[in-house]
Amino acid sequence: MAASILKGLGVFMDQKSYAVLVANAAVIVFHKGVRILLDGLYKDLGENFTDLPQWAWDMMKKGKGELANVDYLLFSHSHYDHYYSPYFMEYMAANNVKGICFPPIDHTMGLAAAEAEFADKTILLDENNEAVLEQGIGLKVFTTRHVDKKFYDIPNQCFRLDLDGVKLAFLADVDYYEEAFDKEQDFAADIVFVTPIFYNHPKGRKILQENLKAKKIIIYHLPSPEDDRFMYFKMAQRDAEKYAQEGETVIIWNESGQNISF
Repeated sequence: MAASILKGLGVFMDQKSYAVLVANAAVIVFHKGVRILLDGLYKDLGENFTDLPQWAWDMMKKGKGELANVDYLLFSHSHYDHYYSPYFMEYMAANNVKGICFPPIDHTMGLAAAEAEFADKTILLDENNEAVLEQGIGLKVFTTRHVDKKFYDIPNQCFRLDLDGVKLAFLADVDYYEEAFDKEQDFAADIVFVTPIFYNHPKGRKILQENLKAKKIIIYHLPSPEDDRFMYFKMAQRDAEKYAQEGETVIIWNESGQNISF
């Protein structure tokens, strides 16, 4: 992994908005000086994906480095490759954060205690599951089940950021459950971040085209190339070549520092 996680960042410093892959499903979004880190305080205990390097954690725990003192933390669900309570608590001890969207509470180690301790920083959603984070920055949350049958009891939060009219949706490990998306009338987005498993399934691609009306799709939540023992990249590459629709752009993110500006 490169010495700088955000190695491509300098290219976009004069742009209004950009997103950078940290690793795995962790993405940091920048808009007008505001930083939003999604699923970025994690540890993959199952060793299926790529962790952040120890030096990055060491800096974050000191409130230093590229990922320190972000404005908002958003967590899709409680699996350790998206949220890890010990890292979250150590981060909060050294960094200033304005708002947090916690994973839905379950029996995950330390999750309930963390939410209770930082309840004053919890992002409050209205009856439409929306919130205004800053001027020109809106958040919408859509919750349904996790994709894996053995984890159907784990709710997965999808996030949509509205950045002065540009909409980004992060689906994390959401299931390709059409009925849930059909009930959610307003989750269309310009750029949608999905897993290779979601894009691989015909129901997932149908949701992207018909419900989310995505024109730009970023397949993320892959290991780095050196850790990809299940060949997720090859599956994503094959599917992108085979299934991309006319007028639809499909990009695969599997290396820290990959980025997009908008």
